[in-house]
Amino acid sequence: MGGSNQSLFLLAALFVGQGSIPGQGSAAVPLLIAGLLLSWAAAPGWTELIMMWPNRVGGISGACSEAFRPYNPVLSALTGFCYWWGWVPTCGLTAIMSASAIQQWYLPGVRLEILATCIVAFFTIVNLCGIRWTVRLATPIAAMSAGLAFVSALAPVISGRVDWVQASTFHLNTPFSGWFGSVTSLMAGLYLIGFAAPAFEAASCHVGETINPNRNVPRAMLASGLMAAVYFIILPIVWLGVLGPEPLGKDLALVLGPTFAPLFGSSAKAAAIAFMMFNMFHGTLQPLAGAARTLSQLADDGLLPRALSLRAPTDTPWVATLVTAGWATLFLWLGDPIWLIAAANFTYLIGICMPSVAVWLLRRDAPDMPRPYRAPRGTIIAGVFAAAAWMIAAMLGFEQFGISTVMFGLAMAYSGAALYAWRKFSDRRRAGLPGVKSTLHLKLTGAMLTVLVLDSAGYLLAVTSLPPSDNALVDGLQDIFVAVAMLTISVGLVLPGIIARSAIEVRDAARRLSSGILRDFSTAMAALGRGDLDSVHASVKIIPVKIQSHDELGEMVESFNLLQNEVGKAEHGLHKAREGLRTARAQLSAAYADLEVKVEERTQSLRESEERLRDADRQKDEFIATLAHELRNPLVPIRIGLATIRQLGNAPGTITEVSGMMERQLGHMVRLIDDLLDVSRITTGKIQLRRQHLSLEALLNAAVEAHQAQIDAGRIDFSLDLPAENVVLDVDPTRFVQVISNLLDNALKYTEPGGQIRIDAKLTQDSERPMLVLKLSDSGVGITATLLPQIFEPFTRGDAEARHTQGLGIGLALTRRLIEMHGGSIDAHSKGSNLGSEFTIRLPIVNDIPAAVSVQPCPKVTKINRRIAVIDDDADVAKSIARYISVLGGEPRIAHNGEDGLALIRDFRPDVVVLDIGMPGMDGIETCQRIRKEFGSEVFVVAMTGWGKEEDKQAALSAGFDAHLTKPPQPEELMQLLAGVQASPCAASHAELVAERHEPS
Repeated sequence: MGGSNQSLFLLAALFVGQGSIPGQGSAAVPLLIAGLLLSWAAAPGWTELIMMWPNRVGGISGACSEAFRPYNPVLSALTGFCYWWGWVPTCGLTAIMSASAIQQWYLPGVRLEILATCIVAFFTIVNLCGIRWTVRLATPIAAMSAGLAFVSALAPVISGRVDWVQASTFHLNTPFSGWFGSVTSLMAGLYLIGFAAPAFEAASCHVGETINPNRNVPRAMLASGLMAAVYFIILPIVWLGVLGPEPLGKDLALVLGPTFAPLFGSSAKAAAIAFMMFNMFHGTLQPLAGAARTLSQLADDGLLPRALSLRAPTDTPWVATLVTAGWATLFLWLGDPIWLIAAANFTYLIGICMPSVAVWLLRRDAPDMPRPYRAPRGTIIAGVFAAAAWMIAAMLGFEQFGISTVMFGLAMAYSGAALYAWRKFSDRRRAGLPGVKSTLHLKLTGAMLTVLVLDSAGYLLAVTSLPPSDNALVDGLQDIFVAVAMLTISVGLVLPGIIARSAIEVRDAARRLSSGILRDFSTAMAALGRGDLDSVHASVKIIPVKIQSHDELGEMVESFNLLQNEVGKAEHGLHKAREGLRTARAQLSAAYADLEVKVEERTQSLRESEERLRDADRQKDEFIATLAHELRNPLVPIRIGLATIRQLGNAPGTITEVSGMMERQLGHMVRLIDDLLDVSRITTGKIQLRRQHLSLEALLNAAVEAHQAQIDAGRIDFSLDLPAENVVLDVDPTRFVQVISNLLDNALKYTEPGGQIRIDAKLTQDSERPMLVLKLSDSGVGITATLLPQIFEPFTRGDAEARHTQGLGIGLALTRRLIEMHGGSIDAHSKGSNLGSEFTIRLPIVNDIPAAVSVQPCPKVTKINRRIAVIDDDADVAKSIARYISVLGGEPRIAHNGEDGLALIRDFRPDVVVLDIGMPGMDGIETCQRIRKEFGSEVFVVAMTGWGKEEDKQAALSAGFDAHLTKPPQPEELMQLLAGVQASPCAASHAELVAERHEPS
C-alpha cells in the first residue's frame, strides 16, 4: 500500500495544475494508466535485482550500490541518494494532506503546518521504536485504506451511479497550441506519473528484514502491482464517471463523498475524509521507514557519511530517519509546491531508471551470478524502454516547470555525489592519508561537473535573455539543457568510473611490465635521443588486459596491449592536445563574453536604481508642495478672519461667523496633521487601540452628527439603514468614528449638491463567524478603473488634483490600516467616472474645551472705497476676504468659479479682482486671460494661490496678473495692496505693482 496512494495527490496536479503550471485535464486518467504500465514493465527486472542481494535493505536503489560498484561507486551513491530525495517531499506532502483532513474534521483552529509536523514527528517516533512497531501501525492503516478504496470503486458501480460516457471522455489541456504543446503537456503529466513507481518498489525496501524473502518479496511485488491497478486505473475512471473532471482537481477529501454515499449514506463525507487520511499516512510512513534505510545501506557500503549508519538499539537507522524527517518537515513548511515536487521527481526518476540499467548490465556482464528470481523473457528490455520513456518525459515535460526546476533537481541529485566525496575524504583522513588524492576519476568527474555548471549558467542566461514572445526558442533551449544534464550525469559519472577502472587495470599491468617492455622502450627512446640506432629496440612481451567495454575505452585498453604500435600515434595525440587548447580558449572567450554581459546588466541595474531615486525625489517634492498647499489654504480665513475681528471690535454676530470659519479650517489643518501622524504611528507600530464593546448605532450616529452641517448645507439626500437587532462591536470608538468620518468626508467632497449618500449595515456569516458588512455609497464622481487598484495606497489622490479638492491622499490608506488593525477588511467599488462609488467594510461583531483667545484691538486702517470682486471656489476663503474688504470700507462681491466670475465682472464692474488660481473647471489662469481679452488693463487682477513656489508666481504674472499673493496673505499685505490701487501712501502704486511682475521675489 505504501506507494499506490501516490495517485491521490497526483490527481490534483494532473487535472488542474498548480500556480502558473497548467494541468492536463481529464487526460490525466489515461496518463495515469500509461504511467502504471511503465512501472509494470520495470517491476520484474527490479525484483530480479533486489533478490540477487536478499540480505540488504533500501530496495532497488540499495541493490544498485552492488550492481554499479564495478563500474562507478559514485553512481551507486548518486542513484540511492536520488531515490531518497524523491521520497522526501512525498513525506511532507502526504502529511499536509492528512493534516488537512484532520483539521477540517476535528481541529479547525490548529494551523495546518503544525498538524502536519506533528504527524511527521509521530511516525518518526514509531519508526525509531523498530520495524515491528512500524508494521503493527502500518497493518491496520493499510487494511482501512484498502477497504475504503474498494468501497469507493465498487459502490458507485453496483449502485449504477457511474456515467461511463463521462468516464471514457478525455480532454487534454495544453500550455500552448499545436502538436508540440500537446506533446509537452502529455510528457509533463507522464513525467509526474513517475510517482507511480512507488506502488512497486516500496514493497522492496525491507528485503533484509523480511522472513523468507525469496518467497515473500515477489509476492509483495505482485500484490502491490494489483493494488496499484485499483488506484491508478479503476478509481480514477470510476471517480471521473461519478464526479466529472472539475472536482477531481480539488481537495479529494471534500469531493469523494458521493462515491461512498451508496454504502455509508449521510456518513459518506466522513468516510471520504478517513479514506484520504489513512492513505496519506502511508506516504508519510514509507519514507521514514523505507527510504531512510536506503541512506543507511549506502553508508554501510562506504558510499555515504558514517553517521547515517548509526542504529538505535531497535536496529533502526536513527540518524537517517531523523534526517529524512527533518527535510520532509522543512519542505512541508515551504508548502511542497509543485515545482519542488517536479524537481524531486527528477531525482526520483534517476533513482528508478538506473536500476533498470543495472539489471540489464548484470545480465550482459555477469550472466552467471546466482539469481533466486529471474525476470521473464523480454521484461529486462521492457524495463530499459520504460527508463528511456521516463527520461524522454522528463526532457519534454519540463517545458511546464522551467529550467530553474531542472537546476534545483540537478543540485539535489549531485548532493549524493558530494556526500560520497566527503565519505572518501573522511576515510582517507582516518587512515592517516591526505584527504584528497589526485586521481583520473576525480579529474574527469570534476571536469564534467564544471562543464555542467557552465552549461547551466549559459542556458540560464540564454533563456532569461530571450524575449518572452519567442516561446519556441526558449522551449527548445530548455529541452536541450535537460538533455545535456542527463547526458552529463552519464558522461560525468558513468564514463569516468569505467575509464578509471580500466586505467587501474592498465596501471597494474604497466607495473608488471615496468621491468620489461617499458624499460626496454625507455632505453630505446634514450638511444634514439643519442642517435644510437643499433640500440633502439625493445623486447616486446604483451600481457593482455581484460577489455570491459566494447567502445573507444576498449580500444584504449587494446592499444595498451599493442603498446609498440601506439608510438606512431604521438602526432595524433599532439593534434588532440592542440584541439583541446583551442577548445579551452574558446571556452575562456565565451566566459569573458558572459562576464561582459553581466557587467552591462549590472550597469543597467545601477542606472535603473538611479532613475528610481530621481522618481522618489520628485515624489517627495510633489508631496511637500501638496502639503504646503493644504496647510496654507485653511490659513486664509484664519488670518483674514482675525484681521476682520480686529477691525470690527465688538460685533458678536460677525465674530461668531468668522470664528466658525476659522474653527472649520483649523479643524481641517488638525485633521491633516493627525492623519499624517497616524500613518506614521501605524507604520512604526506605535499606535495602540483602546477597544470597547459599543453599539454600532451609537458609533455611526456620532460620526454622522459631526458631518450633519455639511450634509444639510449640500442638500444631500442622506440615509442610514441599520439591522433590526442591536449590533455590538469590539472597537476603539475614536478610531472607528475616524474611519467613518474619513469615508463621509470623501463622499461629501466628491458628491455634488443634491446628491445621495447612503450607509447600509447588515449581518452575515463568514467562515462560521458572524460579521458586520457596512457599505457606504454615494452618487458622486466615482473612481476610474485605472485608479481603483491604488485607491488605498498612501498619497494617492486620484482625480483630486484635477478637481482641486482638499486632501493629501492619506485618508483612505489610514482608513484601511485602522480597519485591518480591528481584524476587518475594506474594499472599494465603482462603476466608473461620474457613476458613484461604494466602500464596503467587513468587521467581526460581539453579541476638552479650549481656552478663550484674547483678541487685541486692531489698528485703524485707511478706508478702501472700491468695488472688489473675490473669485474663489473655497466659500470660507471668499467670505473671509470679502468680510475684510467690507470692514475696510470696500464693496465686495463673491463668485465661486471662473464663469460666474466673468459674469460678475460684467455686471459689477469692479476696480480690483482677487482671483484664486486653483479652481475647478476654468482655473484662474484661463479666467485672467479672458478678463484681459474682454476688459483689457482697466481691471487690477490679483492672483491668490496656496502654491508658494517661485515658478508659480512667475507663471501667474506672465499670464497677465498684476500682482501675486500666497495663501494665507498677511492682512496688512492685502490691505496695502488694495490701498495701492487707489494710490494710498501706505502701499505701492499700481505701476510699481505691475513692474514687480518681472522682478524675482
